[in-house]
Amino acid sequence: MSRLNLEQHIRERIRHFDMPALLSLLAQEGYGEHEIEYRSHRSLVHQGHLVHDIQFLHVPHRHVVLTVNLGLLGAQSPLPAFLLQEMERLDPMETARMERFLGYFDHELLRARFGGLYPEQNAALLPGWEDAAQNRLSLLNLSSPSTLHWLFAQAFPEAGVVVRREVSVQPVATRGPHLSATSLGDSTALGGFASVLTGGLEVTLFFDEGQCGTGISWATAAPQRLSHRVLPLLVHAAVPLTVCMVLRDPCAPARLQRDSYLGYAPLMGAGNPHQAFILFRDKPSHQTPSGLAAWRQRLGVGAATEPPRARAVPGPS
Repeated sequence: MSRLNLEQHIRERIRHFDMPALLSLLAQEGYGEHEIEYRSHRSLVHQGHLVHDIQFLHVPHRHVVLTVNLGLLGAQSPLPAFLLQEMERLDPMETARMERFLGYFDHELLRARFGGLYPEQNAALLPGWEDAAQNRLSLLNLSSPSTLHWLFAQAFPEAGVVVRREVSVQPVATRGPHLSATSLGDSTALGGFASVLTGGLEVTLFFDEGQCGTGISWATAAPQRLSHRVLPLLVHAAVPLTVCMVLRDPCAPARLQRDSYLGYAPLMGAGNPHQAFILFRDKPSHQTPSGLAAWRQRLGVGAATEPPRARAVPGPS
């Protein structure tokens, strides 16, 4: 969609917007805080919508004029009623001057009001909020199953999330035998590593469809969300983590035989057990940014590679 078509579409549906969504959309289109001018709609009658109108101007510079049903000139204005009634008796030129005078204060008041809806997104109201986000998250005990369930439910709202504790086997490197200060050989006669049982957590994501809402298959979208939204938050967690993805989609690849169809179609006369794909198995603290990029490429995110390792599991009821 071109910029002009998008601006026209926003104008047509401007009364259906709420303010946080509208400001996020304008910020995505390149309109910063100083390119948005707030005005109040002068009216003595209560309106049934918050945003009244929006104007995209390009002269003398690119900016937006946002008219809302709040502020000093609105129906719920804090100004005395006689002042608003007196403005109705003035001639149009004097009324325009009074509106420009009150508009200077109106813009600052409305900007502060809308900026306070989500103060965590405004660095002027809550400085250092993003820097302290990791410290606040660590207070929730990231090695707790309930915390992991909440975290994965936020990142994957389309999926059913099951978190349980598991016992994993961790290899521990061993050194060669030493007698005092003397090394008895340059190899490990009893093995180079030892297997130690440690406690871990297993997260299983259940998807009812093979594709997400944007049409991308979960084999690509799930590892991408996991690496972008979840694993960076778990870099300080020392517990081993296993993340599996289970597809409940009844469709299966067609076979080249007489009673089959091309593309994805249910196999005729054959069962289709649910498939569980292992997306991640390691300690999140072991993953570096470069390691995450290589791991996403190995799982096929953004590249035509083989899918993650799969295992057949019985589908849950």
